[in-house]
Amino acid sequence: MSGIEVLIEDPSTHPSCVHGPTLLFSREIDGHKRFYYACSACRDRKKCSFFVWKDELEKYVNKKINKQIVEHQKSINHRSLFLKLNKVKAVPENQRIYCNTCETLDIVDASHKDHDIKSGVTDYELEHPSEFLTPLEDSKKEAQYLFSKKCVKSIIEMLEHLGKKNIICIGTPRIFEYINSDISLGMNAILLEFDSRYHSFFGPLQFSWFNLFNNHFFKEEGRAVFKDFLKSTNVSDTILITDPPFGGRVEPIADTLSKLNDEFKRVHKTDQDLPMFWIFPYFMEPYILNWMEDFSMLDYKVDYENHPLFQKGKGARKFGSPVRIFTNLEPSSITLPVEEGYKYCSICEKWVSEENKHCDDCGACTSKDGRTYNHCIICEKCVKPTWKHCKNCNKCTNETHKCEEIPFTKTCLHCKQQGHKKINCPSLDQKEETKKRKLKVKMKNKTKKLKK
Repeated sequence: MSGIEVLIEDPSTHPSCVHGPTLLFSREIDGHKRFYYACSACRDRKKCSFFVWKDELEKYVNKKINKQIVEHQKSINHRSLFLKLNKVKAVPENQRIYCNTCETLDIVDASHKDHDIKSGVTDYELEHPSEFLTPLEDSKKEAQYLFSKKCVKSIIEMLEHLGKKNIICIGTPRIFEYINSDISLGMNAILLEFDSRYHSFFGPLQFSWFNLFNNHFFKEEGRAVFKDFLKSTNVSDTILITDPPFGGRVEPIADTLSKLNDEFKRVHKTDQDLPMFWIFPYFMEPYILNWMEDFSMLDYKVDYENHPLFQKGKGARKFGSPVRIFTNLEPSSITLPVEEGYKYCSICEKWVSEENKHCDDCGACTSKDGRTYNHCIICEKCVKPTWKHCKNCNKCTNETHKCEEIPFTKTCLHCKQQGHKKINCPSLDQKEETKKRKLKVKMKNKTKKLKK
């Protein structure tokens, strides 16, 4: 049993679980594909047990699930929580509490006796709840890794340099909090977030309960607020920034971002795409570019405060965080911080990391993972510095590899056929090779002019 795939189609026609419309998956069993519906947000059935085979959907009736959905919707009254927030703000800090057990803000009283309480919630903490709320760290559900303060500041500076004033924050509470707490920035932001705890800290016009994996607003008023936010923006000064869980499938995320882009175009009656920052690990680049062809990857290393590897310092990944920013904006328009070691490549006309050296043969700054790559004349491309060219395999690979023919059984990201990768896809060969040759000639000519 293998080969699980997600099929992208309109999820509104699918059965729902408490996390909104499910996704349609296929699973290969004994050489045959069988289709099933499962939760869009949780990969672990223990976290969300919804599962039904597509060919058994007609006879599927689960009153228990339907009841859970209704109760889940009614469990949060955003307006009531907003009124409570204002009451909490009105009392001295030493009378304010946040109950982790009840997941709510409150004023000191006996009803929270023996609960897990945070006492003395400050004004600063009310505006920056992500700095004291316990991160949700279930990697198979809603894993939360929060940007470091340095990273937040750098991203905000990028947005300022781009002239962006209206920011759609999806799963990026720290970016939202920074903007929301600093009027001098002149920015306006809305937070779309899966973590329902933020209902207690931000009003109905600021926060909407949202599932990125199926474009689902848990409350209809949340969808209306988002549309109103879009209407209040301008085409030129709006940007979407999202930081999805790294274990999430690329396909449904890309589908949701495409739908939000379509909504942006409808509201503004424009053909111009909504600018986006999609934050994801560098090794997911081929998957993202397969679905979002106009995207490119920046060199900026995104650091996280509560991830042991994705930050700088003792115990961190040796070559820095592997997380990058993918964007549909021109890389040349985005300035990276010099004080963090980034430099401008006049040949590529974009900012790159300090270890990323321009390769004249490739006509590009080729490093991906935080190391300086080396060019292989035989492979005609740059490779990781620890790789060597293997005559038997006829390619560069890790020196400790075993020379053996391993059949490639995965599906090509372009033509969806098995037996080859996208880079070797027959339907792309001629087009891609022509494009590469033209780019290489252009970059070499540019290099010669600069050397003169």
